[in-house]
This record gives sequence, structure tokens and C-alpha cells, in this order.
Amino acid sequence: MLSYKCSARCRHCMYACSPQWEADWISEEILAEGLAGLARTIQPSPWGPHAISLNHGLHFTGGEPFLNYPLLLRAIEMARELRIPSLFVETNCAWCRDETTTRDRLAQLKAAGLHGILISVNPFYAEHVPFERTERCIQISYELLSRNVFVYQAEYYRRFRHMGVQGKLPLERYLEHTEGGLAGQVEMFLMGRAARQLRPFFPAHPARAYYHEPCRPAFLRNWHNHFDNYGNLVAGYCGGISLGNWLEIERLV
Repeated sequence: MLSYKCSARCRHCMYACSPQWEADWISEEILAEGLAGLARTIQPSPWGPHAISLNHGLHFTGGEPFLNYPLLLRAIEMARELRIPSLFVETNCAWCRDETTTRDRLAQLKAAGLHGILISVNPFYAEHVPFERTERCIQISYELLSRNVFVYQAEYYRRFRHMGVQGKLPLERYLEHTEGGLAGQVEMFLMGRAARQLRPFFPAHPARAYYHEPCRPAFLRNWHNHFDNYGNLVAGYCGGISLGNWLEIERLV
């Protein structure tokens, strides 16, 4: 995670990212040290080191990593130098304002060592990112990166195209065009901003009530963990809980 600063303020964001965050971009020095410590343990996609899959390899994210494109480009170069496999970036496409910029940046990242891209598409992002930018990013990504493109989630992309969405789409307007609300349609992690928004619907308990909850499996998982710009190792999706400084990964393990 290069930063928690984002061009969007999604209602469900597990890390409560937004434009209001101080950027506090990770430094190149810390990035180099951290990647060197992680490099030998990162597993490639089952389809090979130049392919991508959601829970293999390494992805740079945020916040929105394209808000600091020079840093993102340097991060890709560092990862390539360390021969890290299955390298991809996650984005909301807000930066894809025109075809020239989108194509040039993706081509430059590919030349630097990027293998693929994860493009976020759902009703929460649609409130902040004009759909034309999402379509532009998807189209050009497929041209340049072939099969190494995740549209997460593809079903929403299909629905937005069917609806003929142009510009931004308020969540309430999307709900008017779908049955059953969001239940069963979107992967929702109850943490970050979603937990705060839904607080009135859940009973409160003291911390001691959770002491015997089965958290250990989540803490010890060896796949899809997040390493942020403040040095926090966040296990899986346990947003808000740090297991320690990821620059001391050997000691933590």
C-alpha cells in the first residue's frame, strides 16, 4: 500500500481511504528495504511468473497508487530488479482522463516490468469515477496486457454497460435499477468506513468479549496480506490491526 490517500471516498472502503488523507507516500528507501525482505517469499501465479492471480505475486495498491505515478513506476522497477513474480497494480481508473495518458502510462509500466492490472468496478466506485474512464482503462489494458487483466467485479461492468451509464452513477440511482438492493451482489467487508456507517445496526461489546474469537487463522494466513506505507503488516483483511513492522518480517514470522 503506497498510501491511504485516494481520489475516491467509497462508502464501503475497508481502509477508509479518501482525498482527505495526508499522502505520506512510502519512501523509496523503505520500499527498497521492504521489498528485498519480501522478495524471496512471494509465490508466482499457478499459471507462471508472468501471469497474475488475485492471491499470488505482488500488487501495488492504496489508496490510489496512480496519484503518485513516478513512485508507482519506481516501485515496479524495484520489484522487477528483485525478480518478484506476478506483479500487478490495483486502480480505480480516475486518472484515465484521456486515451493518450492512459495508454502511455500503462505502456511505460509494462516496459518497467508490470505484468497485469486489477481494475475496480462496483456501485461504490461508480459514484466517484466517470464510467468512461473505467471503460477506457479496461479497453487499453486488454490491448497492452492481454489476459493479465482483472475486472473486479466483471458483473458490475456488464450491468453498467447494459444500463448505458455515462459519467458518475449515484448509488441510490443504481439501486433504483436493481432488485434486492446490494445483498448478495457485492463482496462487502465490514470494516473501515462500512463498519462506521453500519454501526447503528450492530450491538456494541467490550473488547474482552472477543478474546476467545478464532482470530489466529486470519493472523497466520500466508496469502493476501497487506503492507502499508507506515510499516504496518495487516494480515489478510483484518483492517485496523497491525501485527508489527513489516520491515522486521523475519522476526515477526
